[in-house]
Amino acid sequence: MSEKTKKLIKFNKAFDIPIRKKPTLLDSKDYNLKYNLLKEELNEYYQGCVNGDIVEVSDAIVDMLYVLYGIVVQHGLSNIIDDMFDEVHKSNMSKLENGKVLRRTDGKILKGSEFFKPNLKQYMD
Repeated sequence: MSEKTKKLIKFNKAFDIPIRKKPTLLDSKDYNLKYNLLKEELNEYYQGCVNGDIVEVSDAIVDMLYVLYGIVVQHGLSNIIDDMFDEVHKSNMSKLENGKVLRRTDGKILKGSEFFKPNLKQYMD
């Protein structure tokens, strides 16, 4: 478990936010709150970029990470999230096509023929 995840567990304890030990879905009130918090921070990030304010950009990025780590803890993924991240990283690296990057015109990286979908279910059992 990462140090940041441990800090969010401490935060959740202090602020009486559920900490779950196994993968769990949230009720609509909780997931809507998380969704809205992330939208708010994403908008702050965008405004920081538009305004050329790296401090505002940095604040928004850190706040998004804080919310995301909190989501990990609340969903009961603390003990498996690092392994899941590694699995997604391997999958993302498989997007290369013969060692080359394929991109859409807007810059989004596309999936090459060697792409494989990450197997996250293996960590749930």
